[in-house]
Amino acid sequence: MTTCKAKNKPVPENPGETGLVTLPEEVLLTITVDGRPLSRLSCSPFDRKELVLGWLFSQGLVQTPGDVAALRFQGDQALVRLKPSVAPRLDRYQPVQVVACSGGDVQPGLFSTPPRVSRGYDLTLAQAVRLMEQLPKRMEMFRRHGGIHCSMLADMKMQSILVSREDIGRSNSVDKVIGWGLAQGMDFSRTALFITGRVSAEMALKVLHAGIPTLVSQTTLTSKALEIVRQSGLTLVGHVLKPRPILLNF
Repeated sequence: MTTCKAKNKPVPENPGETGLVTLPEEVLLTITVDGRPLSRLSCSPFDRKELVLGWLFSQGLVQTPGDVAALRFQGDQALVRLKPSVAPRLDRYQPVQVVACSGGDVQPGLFSTPPRVSRGYDLTLAQAVRLMEQLPKRMEMFRRHGGIHCSMLADMKMQSILVSREDIGRSNSVDKVIGWGLAQGMDFSRTALFITGRVSAEMALKVLHAGIPTLVSQTTLTSKALEIVRQSGLTLVGHVLKPRPILLNF
């Protein structure tokens, strides 16, 4: 994990408070689709468009950016209007809320029957380590104040990093990267996702829904995520920078 640099510009302190430094900013963003409030995300205030697009995709409400007729921000709300051709998806939208530090919603049935994915490229542990070692220099907000997660999308054919995004929520940082990929018309089957946080069931399902065949984490995975990995064929590397990494479907 990246070592934090000295923190400047501390937060003004009140009587009885000491030691406050620059803090990661947190906002609450309500996503409203066609007039229906669907979720309230605790997130960082930047890259919001990519966050919302990635979230809509992970919920199965859109498949491409072209499914969105309009997206604008008003205060603490993201106001989305779907194109009429995809609006019926909202009528069928009945998610199950996941109460965890990542937060989020999951479509019923995904836990028992997750999407299947197949890796179409070769992968070595050395490649995974080399790409993960590029993550710290991309964590600008983490270097400022800590307390933030980062996700990176890599093109595994070219062995290069395409994009990285930070957020206070590890799930949000994944949605931002996926949202960026959607806007770019990305072929996710040739990519791998690199993350700082642990892999929960919800995180694994987001990656599978996008068709990303490989997930690499600096830390571990949960028992429910392990079940999903085993059912889906997702290649997972955990503790990638440690002497004894976790290798699944490798």
